Amino acid sequence: MQLRMDGIFELLDTKATGPGAKIARLIHQVGIALGVAAMVLATEPSIEAHAGRLIDGVFWTVAVLFAVEYIMRLAIAPWAHWAHRGESWLARWHFAKSFFGLIDFAGTWPLIALAAGMNPDPARLFGALWLIKLTPYAEGLDLVGRVLKTARGPLLSLFLGFLMVLLTAATLAYVLEGEGQPQGFGSIPLALWWGIVTLTTVGYGDVVPQTAAGRILAGMVMVSGIGVFALWAGILATTFSDEMRRRAFLRTWDLVARVPYFNGLGAGIIADVARLLKVWDVAAGTTVMRRGQPGDCMYFIGSGEISVKIQPEPFRLKEGAFFGEIALITGEPRSATAVAETDCQLLALDIADFRELAARHPDLTAVIDQEAKRRQAQFQSSDD
Repeated sequence: MQLRMDGIFELLDTKATGPGAKIARLIHQVGIALGVAAMVLATEPSIEAHAGRLIDGVFWTVAVLFAVEYIMRLAIAPWAHWAHRGESWLARWHFAKSFFGLIDFAGTWPLIALAAGMNPDPARLFGALWLIKLTPYAEGLDLVGRVLKTARGPLLSLFLGFLMVLLTAATLAYVLEGEGQPQGFGSIPLALWWGIVTLTTVGYGDVVPQTAAGRILAGMVMVSGIGVFALWAGILATTFSDEMRRRAFLRTWDLVARVPYFNGLGAGIIADVARLLKVWDVAAGTTVMRRGQPGDCMYFIGSGEISVKIQPEPFRLKEGAFFGEIALITGEPRSATAVAETDCQLLALDIADFRELAARHPDLTAVIDQEAKRRQAQFQSSDD
């Protein structure tokens, strides 16, 4: 039972890499696209008149598919990695009240309305929520969520400042323009529309101050709006950059830890090395370096296999090995061609960073120098 439920959970897991999970993911994504498209097209009378049956068939098929998915996710919740072991009802309740659990349940509302004998047409609009099911497939959205969570304090403070400026501007506009333009500024709620449009610098022009004081106020509000949104953009850009840098550092750290050459190093030295290395994802068949080209960097193999093409017989380097160091040390062109035999993750160290690493950690670069001399002697003997 445990193995069966674990298998179903992996099948529905958006991060799973097995062949069954990939097929299930493809069906899921196609179903979302077709269901949302059917919901949208059903609101256009001309299309509905000509292809109504087809659209209805697609929509209700997808609705049934997602209802079954919701029931399955609810059933297998106790076997999820986050589940409360031994408390099946608690695990199911945890999923049901989670964000995606509520989205999945809301997506079943068209079927619930149909089964209850209600008019299903308004309920079909809940199909728009199916699009949110694509969120787990988009890693960038997860990153945006982390950025907003990290920067929520400064963002909320700025939002409070925005509200203060907005209310103050609407109140002053009501005082200055309310008597002359009662249709646009006759009350503070009416003036708030002008305040939002002006503070966001949209400027629809449907409500415009006529007095000199009102126009001076409008100019000040526009400048304030530019300042507020510039601060918002700056906070988001800085936090986003920090989060991207943090993710790249953690990814590099994980790859560095796999390389035996760096085993035994302290956390401080690993952090120093990880800062210098650049991660490069290489597809199978890619020529990483070519014989005769200038050598501007060396590579450590985080995962995968690299074939080094030399005579009389090529050889393979596996996870943990390094190559391309000879050109950095001697300053001569590449002495061999290297091709990725499988999909690889490489850690690239360019010549400037190599020299920095040599200056800081000569004991580490001594091993590279020793291996470079050994390989150079091997290449020279093969040429002879």
